[in-house]
Amino acid sequence: MASDCSATLSADGASFRIRRDAWFNDYPLADLPFWIAFYKRLRDQHPKALHSYDATIAALEDLARRLPA
Repeated sequence: MASDCSATLSADGASFRIRRDAWFNDYPLADLPFWIAFYKRLRDQHPKALHSYDATIAALEDLARRLPA
C-alpha cells in the first residue's frame, strides 16, 4: 500500500517537515542532504522493502529542488 508523503519548508526557512500518513517530524534545513542519503541507503540496504522509501526520497528531493540557490 502506497503512503502519502510530503516534505515542506517551515515559514522561517530554518527547518523542514517530513509528513507520511499520520507521522511527521521536523529537522534543521541544513540536514536535508543527510536525510536524502539516509533514505536512499535504507532503500538500497533493504531490497525486500520494495518501493517503501521511494515516496519519501521523491518528496525530499523535490523540496531540495525548490530551495533557492
